Amino acid sequence: MSPWLISLCYCLAIYGASNIIAFGSGPFRIFERIRFWAGKISDHFALLFSCMMCLPTNLGLIASIVSTLCPVKFTPFTIAFASAPHLWWIALVLDAALSSGFVWVMHHMVEFFEKVIDAQEVVIEDDENEKTIYADDITKK
Repeated sequence: MSPWLISLCYCLAIYGASNIIAFGSGPFRIFERIRFWAGKISDHFALLFSCMMCLPTNLGLIASIVSTLCPVKFTPFTIAFASAPHLWWIALVLDAALSSGFVWVMHHMVEFFEKVIDAQEVVIEDDENEKTIYADDITKK
């Protein structure tokens, strides 16, 4: 399999996991409980589970550690440094940075498009009654 395809799948998996942990409730509301428990411990610890830059950094670090210890490499930089296993620590840092950067960009792209869609005024023209109906009027009914 192509290293680029593996990298894309890895980045999308980290994005999905980060999104679920930071914003989802999960089965039996487990992620809500984890975020609540983390908030009781410390504000900084709660930020770990709600920040879309902090969370993927740690998920990337964990994934890189697991990939380093497993015989099958699945993170981009453990694959890239497979021929030089003594550089495992560089792979850890780079996988964490790639995870954080990719998720941060994707998260902000999604937020941008959500704002654009919310800001657009959808106009539906009713020719029979000769009036214009706006999206805000539809949602209020």
